[in-house]
Amino acid sequence: MDMLNAAPILLDLQAKIQAFDVSKSVYMSRLCGDDLANPFAANHRFTPLGIEEEELPGILRLLGVRSLTLSARHDLTALANLTIPDNGASEQYQWSYLRNEAVITELRALLQNCRTLAFDDWSNLTAASALWDGLLQDVIKPLGKTDLEFIFFLGNPQKKLSFEVDEALDIISDFARHGQVTFALDEGEAVALWMVLNGVPLDTPVTQQSHPNLKKKYYSIFRILRITRLLIYSADDAILFTNEQQFVLARRRVDNRVEMAADARQHFIAGFSLGVLLRLDIAHCLALGLIVFGSYGELNASPERKDLLAYIDRWQEDLQKPAATHLYQ
Repeated sequence: MDMLNAAPILLDLQAKIQAFDVSKSVYMSRLCGDDLANPFAANHRFTPLGIEEEELPGILRLLGVRSLTLSARHDLTALANLTIPDNGASEQYQWSYLRNEAVITELRALLQNCRTLAFDDWSNLTAASALWDGLLQDVIKPLGKTDLEFIFFLGNPQKKLSFEVDEALDIISDFARHGQVTFALDEGEAVALWMVLNGVPLDTPVTQQSHPNLKKKYYSIFRILRITRLLIYSADDAILFTNEQQFVLARRRVDNRVEMAADARQHFIAGFSLGVLLRLDIAHCLALGLIVFGSYGELNASPERKDLLAYIDRWQEDLQKPAATHLYQ
């Protein structure tokens, strides 16, 4: 497994950030609607690098979509006006209840210009498997697109039954037939998933494990999944597995409140999705996600382009400290 030196990646990103032009793109998220007490959420309509931001229509929230990026403007009026009444349908019938000609037509039109599609944590969303499978079968497959970027977070798999976890992984793997799938877990979620997949009782104490043992567990998860990328992150680093490469990127450490913030994953996805939209390589996408995430966390507000550049400067300064030297030996 390669240990990537973050320094040249950061230096390259500084130049790219200063030259980014994504004015024709649109970033849709739930930030604008979920926290209206936050001045950024209520008033700021652009992401840190100038992409126009719009609020996700209610139907997409219901489907567990966290955010998406579009390569061109899209009229959201019809989607926003769809009436989705409350229902008492069981989990496996959620999509059948929602599915109608108007919903299918509008979702297909929206995703025709979609570049990235990020989802909520699977374990926290009721009926996630049924909803995502329905979205895949009835909306995404008929489009015939193969250039979509899907981003999934599992959450805590121990909250679900093992067969439900297996079903979810199969559905997520099916998305990889229609684009690139990035499946992200934090270190604790990854160990919990390994335990579920290997039939380890949930009450088994989790002892301190060495880095080689952890990486073996991560790789075994990647071999089970039929996806493009598996991303495992901890407070110190981010590990990425693909069929072509496996590497570790040392992270800049952040305060625990930033790491565990409710919107931390949302902010990471905003940066990662931007990298994908600009067709950067995966290491640059990952670093950009960490930069946007870290900047939001430190400022507790929307960063501007200059804030991202300043964050990169601080990250580069950290790399020069003696404590970081061993990471590149």
